[in-house]
Amino acid sequence: MSDDANLETLRRANACFTRFFHRFSAAPVLGSEEEVEELSQVEAVLDSVGHLLDGRLQRTQDHSVREELADYEQNLLRLRRQLADMEQSTLACQAHLDSRQKHLCAVKSWCAVARDTN
Repeated sequence: MSDDANLETLRRANACFTRFFHRFSAAPVLGSEEEVEELSQVEAVLDSVGHLLDGRLQRTQDHSVREELADYEQNLLRLRRQLADMEQSTLACQAHLDSRQKHLCAVKSWCAVARDTN
């Protein structure tokens, strides 16, 4: 693959990361279709760039490719942090929902007992 094609692939990947970070940084996880679609796009980007990372790309002398590759590396590190934050948000939501479920079950039981005593 030529340096121009590699550069374009890396630019598309970095643009995808930028959109993802812009939309989801510091946002609570909602499990929306938009989140699923964006994560699918990130996965596709990781796959497309992964095919380029066979050692030759990292040895390129093209300054633009090297800069874009450095940005990609920083984006991967940021993505790792972002995904960890999203996981923590998801776990917090799950704990909250579990607590609500227990509360609802207790209320249901209380209502059944109250109805039986009347």
